[in-house]
Amino acid sequence: MIVVAKEDVLKGLKKFKRLAKQDLLVSQFTTDPDFWIRQAEGRRNTYSNLMEIVDEHGVDHAYQYAVKKYASLPFIFADKEEEAEVIGTIQAFEMFFTILGVQPPARKEFKPSIKYKSRDIAAKAPH
Repeated sequence: MIVVAKEDVLKGLKKFKRLAKQDLLVSQFTTDPDFWIRQAEGRRNTYSNLMEIVDEHGVDHAYQYAVKKYASLPFIFADKEEEAEVIGTIQAFEMFFTILGVQPPARKEFKPSIKYKSRDIAAKAPH
């Protein structure tokens, strides 16, 4: 059971969402604006979702949602756009756990299939 008050959680999420908005605005001045825009958008969207869940269902329900979503986030990304958004989402969930005063749960690691492992071994074999 989470003991942080609903209003305090909403205040914290609102402040983090504002910071993500500021990051979104200054991202155009970075060397890779598309990446930083997507990363900030990932954080803002996650904060918005969490705020809605906290407001409608309470802190405990939002915590359970965050644990499930955070644990399922990938370690390997299909492309740069997905990577930026997922990194933003990861950061937002980690900040949410910080607000609650709890440790983030373990995320699932990528486990290559047997087929993938054998290709990797074959690639390293001397020719």
